[in-house]
Amino acid sequence: MADRTDAAGSPWAPWLGLRLAIGFIAVVLLVDVAAGTHAVLIGFLALAPLFAAAVDTPRRTGVVSATAITAAVAAGLPSGMLGSLDHLLRVLVVIAVSLMAVYVARARTRREERLRRMAEIVRTTQAAILREPPRYAAGVELAARYVSAYEEAGVGGDLYEVVADHDRLRIIVGDVCGKGLAAVRLASAVTGAFRQLAIIRPDLVQVARDLDALVAREPTSARGTTFVTAVLVELRDGEIRTVNCGHPAPILRRRSGEMTECGTSPPDRPLGLAGPRTAEIGRHWAVGDRLLLLTDGLIEARDGERRFFPMDALRDCLAEPSVDRCLDAVWGAVHRHVGGEPHDDIALLLAERRPAVG
Repeated sequence: MADRTDAAGSPWAPWLGLRLAIGFIAVVLLVDVAAGTHAVLIGFLALAPLFAAAVDTPRRTGVVSATAITAAVAAGLPSGMLGSLDHLLRVLVVIAVSLMAVYVARARTRREERLRRMAEIVRTTQAAILREPPRYAAGVELAARYVSAYEEAGVGGDLYEVVADHDRLRIIVGDVCGKGLAAVRLASAVTGAFRQLAIIRPDLVQVARDLDALVAREPTSARGTTFVTAVLVELRDGEIRTVNCGHPAPILRRRSGEMTECGTSPPDRPLGLAGPRTAEIGRHWAVGDRLLLLTDGLIEARDGERRFFPMDALRDCLAEPSVDRCLDAVWGAVHRHVGGEPHDDIALLLAERRPAVG
């Protein structure tokens, strides 16, 4: 199996386990020589292969094991034990532990490789679902970002879709309850249905009701509930209409810098949990105003002291010259706040009203 490449990009990082294990062997030998006949430390050499098995590849664990066995044989010289039954038994212990360490390293790396491949399949499937929105449609400039959480967090069901129909633009941004393939499958069903419903249904309330019925028909998850938080938006003739189904409200940033949330408070219940759907809430937006749709991964991003991401930071992020640079700035702010990769997936979609062409 090929050696893994460290994500940090340091040329020395992948060899850290091997270097530390060899260093440990050297320290044991030096202490053994210094102790002479007062103490026999050969047994401690078995710890080096175990350490390598926990953090390194089978190949490098084998190198450490061979080094530990050689050192165990040579360690019999300073104490005068070379060739004795006691020395032979100690060397056999190091050999047995070394063989076990190589087996453990091989089993661990195979399991990690399977998990990486599975996560990559899910991420690829998810990327196919989240189609790139049109760059410009119905007098609106658009940009989207999907930021995957670190691998151990699992793959979520964040979704977005944009449907342009003549002078009208309809958007959905949502988050499926759950992780993994089941969440991605439901996200695919919701976005696929939205593409059709956004064209044929006259208003967003009916779109939400149809999606409600779709999600309700899905098999119940192990948690006992299946639902999708989502916000539906229609942009037409300088007006923003929203129907919020249990999702964080879109944020409207005026050219003046003023920021407000769009929609009802509290929002309706998530899709799949039934209940009444509030009529569309209309709000005017002017040329140059920007509308940010997001998932809760942004709102719930926490730093080392468990403090949530400060939403006021979006004011400066959304003031960047272009929609692409705005989203880059948002991601940079999240990364700095968290101190690394986020603990949940984040989907962002930014729309800016542009002057009418012609």
